[in-house]
Amino acid sequence: MDPVLKQLDSVLDDEQLVDRVFEALAKRHQESARTGRPSTPAEVVLRMLVLKHLRGWSYEQLQWEVTGNFVYRRFCRIDGGAVPDEKTMVRYGQLVGGELLEQLFARVVELAKLRDVTKGRRLRVDTTVVEAPIHYPTDSGLLADAVRVLSREVGKIEEAGAKLPFDRTDVRRSLARRLLEIGYALRQRGDEAKAALVKPYKRLLRTTGRTTRQAIRARRAAIRAMKKARGKRRAALARSVEKLDVFVPRAQQVIRQTRARILRGQTSSEGKLLSIFEPNARILRRGKLHKPTEFGALVKVQESEGGIVTDVAIVETNNDSALLVPSVERHIEIFGVPPIMASTDRGFYSGDGVKRIEELGVRRVVVPFPGKRSQKRLHHEKQRWFRRGRAWRAGGEARIARLKHRFGMARSRYRGPTGTARTAYWAGISNNLVAIAAAA
Repeated sequence: MDPVLKQLDSVLDDEQLVDRVFEALAKRHQESARTGRPSTPAEVVLRMLVLKHLRGWSYEQLQWEVTGNFVYRRFCRIDGGAVPDEKTMVRYGQLVGGELLEQLFARVVELAKLRDVTKGRRLRVDTTVVEAPIHYPTDSGLLADAVRVLSREVGKIEEAGAKLPFDRTDVRRSLARRLLEIGYALRQRGDEAKAALVKPYKRLLRTTGRTTRQAIRARRAAIRAMKKARGKRRAALARSVEKLDVFVPRAQQVIRQTRARILRGQTSSEGKLLSIFEPNARILRRGKLHKPTEFGALVKVQESEGGIVTDVAIVETNNDSALLVPSVERHIEIFGVPPIMASTDRGFYSGDGVKRIEELGVRRVVVPFPGKRSQKRLHHEKQRWFRRGRAWRAGGEARIARLKHRFGMARSRYRGPTGTARTAYWAGISNNLVAIAAAA
């Protein structure tokens, strides 16, 4: 067995970890814990999900690898039994999310403390961007996505037997032509390009507006048809109505922001919808030369010595200095004592924040001053302990790179409002398990 898996075999036998997963499986339906056919054991679900994220596999790869490898079968407690298929594991992965995943992460940090992998003497904090699972956001692309989704749901309503109050037409060819015209216009330069974009965008906006209005009328027809429909037809109509309730307002917002930018020249990105599938994605400009603009969520990564990530959290603010005091307070909540040293980059500096964490008990605050430094400040930052703290903080960059490139935190693996949190927590859990195994 792989040395890491060999060490983790005993770590994952922890009763609290298994019990948390069992509680999630028991909540699938009202009587899941008492009736029905036997489910996949909680320890098998836990170990397969851990193995998936440790190896960076898809659900399909997970099923394939575990099925054909006796070592993985032994690690997952399956041996000669049947391996859960990929669709089953997708459902289990969705169950083990949200608050439960946060509890699993906290328990893994607790196990690291119990095994003396970390004592919480040092703290370093940084932020990074977890990219949303979307294509590059353009106005034409968003309009095209809206047309495709709404047309698909209108078609499903018609297939379910609802009589539409209009003749449904296929707009795919028209949509493709408009996108080609916009692409050709973008090849031009200067004022010519701006003028050439207006006409195809007006046509695309007309198509999207017409499709949106038809979707609203189709939704009303579906609601009327649901009064008489039964069984699968009623369920299909209900699903389409539910989706239209979500996507029609988003399509209307895309139309408004495209008209404002293309026709009226308003280029403000405040409140702009970047994807009709991931409405929570944000525009983040972090000043990186290789990637000046990123689309996703800002995530705080908090780490103590021993390579243990003690906290990950999605943050709404773009001001890192607002995270300094909460990070130290979170550290005290986890370990019961303040860190001896807290080290961050200069973006976290604020006079009030530094003073506050010193009051909380941090003896060595390693937060470089962001502006022009006085002689007194220069002397302070040249002290040996300060320079050592800055050198240790630089290791946080490597930790974030490891979370991103080995454990999949560079781009969200999952969709939906909780997808980024799932990605970040699983990356933190995987990192901590490997650190525990390395220290054993």
